[in-house]
Amino acid sequence: MIQDILLADGQGGTMKPIRRWPRFLHLLLLPTLLLGSSVAGADSQWQPVDKGDKRTDISTFERPVKDSEVKAFRGVTEVHASVLSLLAVMADASVCDQWLYQCQSLELRDNHRAYIQFKGIWPAKDRDALIESDASQDSKTGAVTIASHAVKGEPDHKGLVRVAALRDRFVFTPLKDGWTRVEFETYIDPGGNVTGIANTISHDAPRETLKGMRKLAKQSPYKEADLEDVLKRYDSLKGMDLPAS
Repeated sequence: MIQDILLADGQGGTMKPIRRWPRFLHLLLLPTLLLGSSVAGADSQWQPVDKGDKRTDISTFERPVKDSEVKAFRGVTEVHASVLSLLAVMADASVCDQWLYQCQSLELRDNHRAYIQFKGIWPAKDRDALIESDASQDSKTGAVTIASHAVKGEPDHKGLVRVAALRDRFVFTPLKDGWTRVEFETYIDPGGNVTGIANTISHDAPRETLKGMRKLAKQSPYKEADLEDVLKRYDSLKGMDLPAS
């Protein structure tokens, strides 16, 4: 559930960095080392897995990651919800398990880090990670990027296996008439000899994550969210132009 800062499809615009803000996830969840290239590296291209026909369909892609048996996965769709509503879903750590694929729980550690637990699929044990997130906005398109990656600093927890690597990236691009283009890229190496399971899990992550996020963004209180609702927990969003409709 997680990935690098720059857009894999080469969207233009100058990225305007802002301060870090507490983002979890993904799963997402899940990952990025903030290196200025896409999660799998610039030397490989996304291969379509499932191409949607309608704007609300979720198109999914995959590609290999250098020096890893685990693949990176990507999902793209358009949602009839505002950027602000979608960010409000991400800002609410208590509902992580309702939209972020395989997320079991999320606990904020400070203003830019969060501890996340993922459900394992038998025979794999449950996994966990401490993730760090950053936000930026494209000055031309208004697209907001939330990029996360696993970091050290969390003590071991009994019965859980720490992921070997985790990088996520969400990109929210405002469109006309209250629509938003949502992109989710994720790469997670769960560690251990479970590569096949990892690819199976991550293969489903973009579709299930985007479906869950879309569902919540259209419900209260997220569909009525305003900037103050998000700033209560993420004051690093100050200065960003976040369309509410």
